[in-house]
Amino acid sequence: MKKFNKNIFDFYENKKSDFYLYLISFLESIFFPIPTDIFLISKALINKERALKLAIYTTIFSVLGGVVGYMIGYFFYDEIGIQIVEKFNLIDEFNLFSKSINEYGYLFVFIAGFTPIPYKIAAITSGLVNLSLVGFIFFSFISRGPRFIAEALLCRFFGKKAEKFIKDYSFLFTILLLILSILIIVYKEIL
Repeated sequence: MKKFNKNIFDFYENKKSDFYLYLISFLESIFFPIPTDIFLISKALINKERALKLAIYTTIFSVLGGVVGYMIGYFFYDEIGIQIVEKFNLIDEFNLFSKSINEYGYLFVFIAGFTPIPYKIAAITSGLVNLSLVGFIFFSFISRGPRFIAEALLCRFFGKKAEKFIKDYSFLFTILLLILSILIIVYKEIL
């Protein structure tokens, strides 16, 4: 077991593993089912001095993957997009997001980028409903970036304590963000 742990540590410590982190970030925004955060946190804990750089590049590749997802929704939904949605059993999320994005647009792109709501659904749906690509990219950056940067900075400055904090409180933080979003939606409906 020690040898296995050392091999994993050596892999994450190696700069060549950056490529795999960025590839996973890109693919997760299109179809990959495992959240990028797991890989980013592992890399950032082992490479604390490079944590911020890792988060910035992870954000860039995540948004680039989101643009590909957007294009799939815009140009190839019937050929590819529906298969991704069905393969990962995201039909309910897709239907909810489709309805919500028509009403609230970029707010839902922001929520999906910052929370565990599958970002790939936001990307594909945004393309399908013809949400502005520039707006999609902007709101993707302002949601994905802070999420990844916060995780990386916590890892850099607090190490193992950060890992525990992220595990213990990420669900609570997500719930609070969703409640805030619902309150904003209700407020908009009342006005």
